Amino acid sequence: MPGPGVGTLYSMSTLVTGATGIVGSRVLTQLRSRGLSATGASRTSTTRLDWTDTSNWDEILDGVENVFVVTPPGKALGNRVAGFLERAAKAGAANAVVLTDMGTEHAPADSDQRAAELQAKDLFDRWTVLRSNWLFQDFTEGMFATMARSRNGRLELPVKKKTGISFVDARDVADAAVAALLGDHGGRDYTLTGPQTLTFREVVKQTRGTESPVWKFKSLDRGSFHSRAADRGMSDRYVGSLSERFAAADAGRAAEVTEGVYEALRREPIPLARFVREAVL
Repeated sequence: MPGPGVGTLYSMSTLVTGATGIVGSRVLTQLRSRGLSATGASRTSTTRLDWTDTSNWDEILDGVENVFVVTPPGKALGNRVAGFLERAAKAGAANAVVLTDMGTEHAPADSDQRAAELQAKDLFDRWTVLRSNWLFQDFTEGMFATMARSRNGRLELPVKKKTGISFVDARDVADAAVAALLGDHGGRDYTLTGPQTLTFREVVKQTRGTESPVWKFKSLDRGSFHSRAADRGMSDRYVGSLSERFAAADAGRAAEVTEGVYEALRREPIPLARFVREAVL
C-alpha cells in the first residue's frame, strides 16, 4: 500500500541527488523498491553530478519530473544548487523537494542552503522544504563516525557537554522526502527532529556496541577543532559552516523537538532506543 500522502504521482520520473549519502541512498532505495523510475546522481554515481561542473546538468535533467536535492553545507558553491534548481524548472520538472539543515530559514538569503530553499519556492508550483537536525546515522556511517575513526574512537567537537540536540533518524528524513516526492505536500516546510533532546555524551553512551566507532565524546574549543579538521583535509569554509552549526546548538537552537515528522508522515519519529536496537553489530 502507498505510504502517507502517496499515490497521485506514482508514474513520474525522479532524480535523487546525494544518492550515495546517508539520506539520498535511502530515498533512492525506497523509490526503486516501489518499482518507480528513479535515477541517483552524485560525484561517484553512474549518473555523475558535481555541483562545480554544470556541463551535464541539462542531460541528467532531461525527462525528470520530480527532483530531490540534498544541499551540502559549507562547500562555497556560490549558489550552484540554486542554479541547478533553475535548470530543473526550465527542463520541465514539476516538483522540487529540498533538504537543508535545521535553522536554515534564519540564514542569510545569499547562503547556499537558504538560496536553494528560496529558489525552489520561487520557481516551482509544487515544492517542499525539509530541514533536518543531526542524524543518528552520523554516529555509525557519517561525519561523526569518520572523525572518531581518526582519533581512536574519540569524537571531539566544539560543543559543550550539556548541549542538547534533538537528533533524528535518517529513515524518518528519507520517508518524509519520499512522501513529499510522491504525495500532496506542496508548499510545506517541515523541520525534522527526533522525539527527545539528547547530549552527544548520552548518544555515545547508548550507541557503544553498535555499528558506531564512537566510544567517547570530548568537548573541544573552536580553535582546536578547526586545526584538527584542517589536518583531516576539510576546507576552511566547511569547517566554518560546521562551527556555526555547533555554536547554534550551544545557543539552544538545535534542542527543540518539533512535530515535523508526525506532520509529514502521521507517525511518531524513531527514538534513539530503536535506532540502537536495530544497529547492533
